[in-house]
Amino acid sequence: MKLRSLFVIALAACVCSAMAQKRKKAPKKAATVEAAATQIKPVGAEEFSYAMGVAQGSSLRDYLMKREGVDSLYLGEAIKMMQGNTPKQQAQLILAQAAGLKIAQMNDERVISEVNKAATGKSDTTYMSKEAFVRGLADVVLRRPHALREDSAQAIVERQFNFYKNKYKLENQAFLAANKQKKGVVTLPSGLQYRILKAGKGALATDSTLVEVNYEGRLTDGTIFDSSFKRGQTAKFKPTQVIKGWTEALKLMPEGSTWELYLPYNLAYGEKGTGSIPPYSTLIFKVEIVKVGAKE
Repeated sequence: MKLRSLFVIALAACVCSAMAQKRKKAPKKAATVEAAATQIKPVGAEEFSYAMGVAQGSSLRDYLMKREGVDSLYLGEAIKMMQGNTPKQQAQLILAQAAGLKIAQMNDERVISEVNKAATGKSDTTYMSKEAFVRGLADVVLRRPHALREDSAQAIVERQFNFYKNKYKLENQAFLAANKQKKGVVTLPSGLQYRILKAGKGALATDSTLVEVNYEGRLTDGTIFDSSFKRGQTAKFKPTQVIKGWTEALKLMPEGSTWELYLPYNLAYGEKGTGSIPPYSTLIFKVEIVKVGAKE
């Protein structure tokens, strides 16, 4: 993990933005500008410097509170440090402590839950011990003696990840095998399964046809990962612009149809998954064909 301050970059962006806005508002009368330019007087260094601080103060306050997470009660402490009067050794200590706090916050808010998700499929589990995780980090960072080599540690981590992936893959395969036996479910040679909820009688799409649809996608445990129904807005795309299972299904569904699709992982997001969809996921979609030959 790399931590770096964005303060300078943020301020530079703010300065540029403010100047750009002022330029946009400036009148475009060349003659007037030229006449005024001859009358401009320089600003004293002290006055200019203070004015620059005031002009950028609101941006800095927002940056400290929104980007750095500084509570308004402690803005004064941030300003003390910013004034540069802290002895170098003390400043190094404070920087180290701030970096540690930042990493602790990242661990609590994101890292531990993401690792748990990859290792067990559940982000809210207590599988990974925060105390043991931090101890392992500390042993390497501080170069303390430890029995586990880094390559061995990586192998252990990968073993658990692979165990869960394989377990999840087998569970999803078992779901499809059981689903195949259910009344009304049709299984195609590709492995795509579907069940007709409402039969349509309209046109069929081809690879080049724009199709307007409503849909909802979920995992086998019922977790909904996407839904145009919830957004209240249909989606439009061609069969060639979507995952393999959809490409096949869209050309089979007449306009007016509503089907439930069951996509094995090789017709969906494969061995890697994407976003909130884990590797080897069977995906279940409720798809309604609103219009075949929709306008852009």
